Amino acid sequence: MSNTLTNRVSGRMSSRSWAIAIGAAAVVLAAILLIVYLDRYRARVGGENAPTPVLVANRLIQAGTPGTLVASQTMYLPTTLPRKEVEVGAIADPQYLSGRAAAIDIFPGQQFTATDFAADPSSTVKSQIVGTQRALSIGIDAIHGSLSQVRAGDSVDVYVGITGAVKLFRPNVKVLAVPTPEGGTMILRVEARDAADWAYAADNAQFWFILRPVVGAKPTPRDTATIATVLR
Repeated sequence: MSNTLTNRVSGRMSSRSWAIAIGAAAVVLAAILLIVYLDRYRARVGGENAPTPVLVANRLIQAGTPGTLVASQTMYLPTTLPRKEVEVGAIADPQYLSGRAAAIDIFPGQQFTATDFAADPSSTVKSQIVGTQRALSIGIDAIHGSLSQVRAGDSVDVYVGITGAVKLFRPNVKVLAVPTPEGGTMILRVEARDAADWAYAADNAQFWFILRPVVGAKPTPRDTATIATVLR
């Protein structure tokens, strides 16, 4: 009888110890899970609020504006926003704009995104004119002399032949694009105030393009040649 009672007491104490141990383990496990949850929550919240660089328009940028012009004229403000507020495809590097143009109107305060700027091969020309500058196209059939050495980016002196004389028309003109071997037009950068004169000359005169030195070019004399000056 005594041994039986002792065994029952020992069994109850062992069961209670196991229950206490299991309860303690459950508490520890719950604490661990809570810590892991809190760490992940803080990481997620911290990630959502992490400062992220973006470019934001500081003025209206009309559709078709070359990206290089947007960059060179600083039509944006580099800033940082919480990651959760950054739009998908947001642009942070101005170099991304090179070779692209605004696909839509971009309003002040709007983030730049990849879908806002589309690839635009013609932006090479448009990005090189600002303000009163214009891009003028001249048919190659109106040009005398070889253009084989003239490249986009070169500067040339332009002479015209009209009414029995040849004279300097405009010095130091920037070439924006040249004809392909198959033909086409030469595109020059001119001032808006000269556009009418250029158009008249293109229809009524012949052009000569004289390549200028890349560096150290001296002013071109404003000379006029006629049969009298050639034969003197």
